[in-house]
Amino acid sequence: MKKSILATILLATTIGSITSASAADEVPLSKFYEGYTVAEIPADGFQQWPYYTYASAHIEQFLRYGVHKLPASVNPVKVERVGGFEISPELRKDLIDTQVKAFVVMKDGKVLAEHFDNGFKPGMLNNLQSAAKSYVGVLLSHAIDSGKVSLDRKAKTYLPELEGSIIGEATISEMATMNSGIEPLSDYHTPGSNGYEWEKEIGLQNAGEPIGHLNAIKAAKATQSERGTNWDYTDQNTDTLALIIAKVEGKPFEKLLAELHNSYGGNDEIQIAKTSDGTTSPSYGINTSAYDYALFTSYIAQGKAGQSFYAELKDSSNDVLNVTPVIKDVFAAASPTTYDMQSYTMKAENIVYSHGSFGQTGFSDLESGYSVIYLSDWYTNTVAPNLQKQLINTVEIINELRAK
Repeated sequence: MKKSILATILLATTIGSITSASAADEVPLSKFYEGYTVAEIPADGFQQWPYYTYASAHIEQFLRYGVHKLPASVNPVKVERVGGFEISPELRKDLIDTQVKAFVVMKDGKVLAEHFDNGFKPGMLNNLQSAAKSYVGVLLSHAIDSGKVSLDRKAKTYLPELEGSIIGEATISEMATMNSGIEPLSDYHTPGSNGYEWEKEIGLQNAGEPIGHLNAIKAAKATQSERGTNWDYTDQNTDTLALIIAKVEGKPFEKLLAELHNSYGGNDEIQIAKTSDGTTSPSYGINTSAYDYALFTSYIAQGKAGQSFYAELKDSSNDVLNVTPVIKDVFAAASPTTYDMQSYTMKAENIVYSHGSFGQTGFSDLESGYSVIYLSDWYTNTVAPNLQKQLINTVEIINELRAK
C-alpha cells in the first residue's frame, strides 16, 4: 500500500473513532494478559485497561439498560476450516503485538486462516464498537431499494419528532456520510459534556439521569462547520438512521438486525444494546462472534447488500471526508478513502471496511469476495500504529489471495 494512501486512511479513521477510555503514554503488553477478578471491574471504568479485556466480551453485564439477545440463523452457514492462507511469523507477531484476540480470513464460509488469543474462542461474543455502524448502512440500503426511504428526504420527514432540531433538517444522505450538521461527540469523561451525556442514553455511563435517547438526538447542537463542508462523525447520525429504518419498515431495529443475521447465516447469538428509551444503539452496541462478523463482512464482499449500498460507495460526489479541512491536504496526494453508508471505502483497492474503538475492524474485498476481520483489546480507543498494521497487512493478504 502506498504511504500516502495509508496516511489518509489512518487520519480519517482516527478522527472518526469514539473515545471511551483514558489514553496512556505507555502500556506494557503484559497488561493484555494480566489477571484480575470480575469483582474488581469498576462500573464507571469497564472500558479501561486491563478491565476491557473482559468487558469487551461480556459487555452485556455492564451496560446500563442491557441488551436484546437475538438467535442464530435458522439456516446457519456451515463454517469450515480449510486453510489456504498461512499466517507468517511476522503476521503472527503483529497480531500478538497489537492485542488481537480474534483474526479470521474467510470466503464463502470457509476459514482460510485464523488466530485466537487471550482466552477468546469461536462462539464467544465481542462488542464491535463503531464497526457496528456498517450494519445500519446495509439495512439502510434495503430500505432505499424497496422505496421506503429516499436519500434526499430530510430526517424529519420520517420522524416528525425531529422537527425544529438541527438533525431534523439533514437528509438521509447527509446522515449516511456523517454530514448532518450536528457537532461531533467529544469528552466522554466529564459530566455535562456532549460525549458523557450521550453515553448515559446508550448505556455506557451508569451515573446521572438520562433525558431520553430521542431527546438527546434532538438536543444535539450544530457543528461549527457549514453542512456539506466537513465530516463530523457522531453516533447520533447512525442511531437516527436506525430509528428511521425501524419506522419505515414497521419493525423494531432489533428485529431487522435479527433478520439480517438470519440472512447471512449467523451461527451464534447476536446482541444489540438497549437505550434509555428502550430502543437500540447500533452506533456501537452490536455484539457478535468472530465467525459471524466474518460472515457479515463476507455478505458485503459477495455483493449481497442492497444495490444502493454499492452505488453510494462508488459515487464520490457527495463525499465530505475529502473536503474536511483537517484531512483534505492528505487526500490531495492520495488515492482517496471515502465514507458513505456508514462505511469506509479504499477506492483504489476496492475494499470496504468498518472500524471501531479498541481495534474492531472488518474488511470486505469487493473484487474477490474475501473477508478479513480483527477483534482486539487495545489499551485505548485508537492506537495509530496498531491500525496501521491492520491496514497494511489486510491489503497484502487480500492481494495475495487475489493473485491465487
